[in-house]
Amino acid sequence: MVALRPGQNLLLNNRLWSLWQVLPGEGRQLTIEAIGASEASFGMTRRLTAIQYGSELFIEQRRGGYWQANLERDWQQSDNGPVLVCRPANALDLLNVHTQSPALGQLTNEFSWSYSRSAKYRFCTRAYYYHYYAAWEGWCPESPPPVRTAYLLKNLTDLSRWIGAMVHDSLRFALARLRAGRPVSRDDLVGQMYRRAQADFESSQNGRYQQQPNALVGFQEHYYKISLDKTTWQTSWQRAEQRLDTFLTSELYDRLGQYPPDSFLDVETLHSFSLAETKIWVQLDLARFDGHRIEIYAWKSGASDSVEIRRQLGVYGLYLRQTQPEWRHVPIRGMVYNLVDDRQEEVGLDPTTLEAVETEIKADIAHLRGLLVEPQANLAEINRFPMIDDRAICRGCQFRELCGR
Repeated sequence: MVALRPGQNLLLNNRLWSLWQVLPGEGRQLTIEAIGASEASFGMTRRLTAIQYGSELFIEQRRGGYWQANLERDWQQSDNGPVLVCRPANALDLLNVHTQSPALGQLTNEFSWSYSRSAKYRFCTRAYYYHYYAAWEGWCPESPPPVRTAYLLKNLTDLSRWIGAMVHDSLRFALARLRAGRPVSRDDLVGQMYRRAQADFESSQNGRYQQQPNALVGFQEHYYKISLDKTTWQTSWQRAEQRLDTFLTSELYDRLGQYPPDSFLDVETLHSFSLAETKIWVQLDLARFDGHRIEIYAWKSGASDSVEIRRQLGVYGLYLRQTQPEWRHVPIRGMVYNLVDDRQEEVGLDPTTLEAVETEIKADIAHLRGLLVEPQANLAEINRFPMIDDRAICRGCQFRELCGR
């Protein structure tokens, strides 16, 4: 790898600097000691922090932003010898190089597919890029600030998604207890959810989530300093409690409680299977066998698109067909349960439907892989994932800081 060396010269903002020390740090970090060598900077000393990706060098500016240069191409001859000419750059320039460079750590960013990943791309191609590429290795303290920021933003939630996550987790716990033959009371479930809600609000309000963004809840509303007082939080909590109560008092939950525990095949466990030489991730809300057919459930908290529901449940059906050969000829029925109005909707998952969903997934995988600059290495270029035009959507996106919107 090309490296900076003492005695070389840098041109930053039309000022010449001579390097007298270059110290490697953690990860891609460098510390550069330089002394001014032009009239405007003569005799001045600077300690510069830099990040190196192969031949690409980024030097942090004192007031934000970067200087960028290519260590193989950006040299010019001068009376003082070769000079590395650096140009202004921003966080997106660094992220673009980051996502085209192999990871440093042992964890490899392998391409995979899931229903939620596909939905993220259809929501916004740039948000997809930030989530699955720019944020990679953002958990490492030695990663560049824009990468850590992308990782932090990736893990933010908002009140609406938070409500859904809390209710889903409570349902998972309740159904897991049913499966184990040890039902849990309504009061215990609500108390457990309330304690979690309080802890989540406090970790977000005091900013503690920024130290562990993947472990502690952080609200977009707090991060972007949008009003989120106790009253608003209390209203959201009450909405979550109402949805939990809707399920616990439903005919569906009563019926599930009467089934033998061994009829439950799966309760929100993360699984994977392979399709088109790609790992497919699935997490079924609930799957059970009623003695004649398999029922796959999805919990929803609002209006649902029939095409999207068919696709989501179809992915789950494909998983069962591939990983459970003994169930291959057992009919599958999809069920959508709405937690707002206690309404059930059946979704047909016959072999023709599953075949159509499989074809859609394969086409989607081919499209997403085709966007990559190096598909085998799963490396991405930012310009292949443009921002969308609908600013109304941007206002609710956790990544809007990176886009400047």
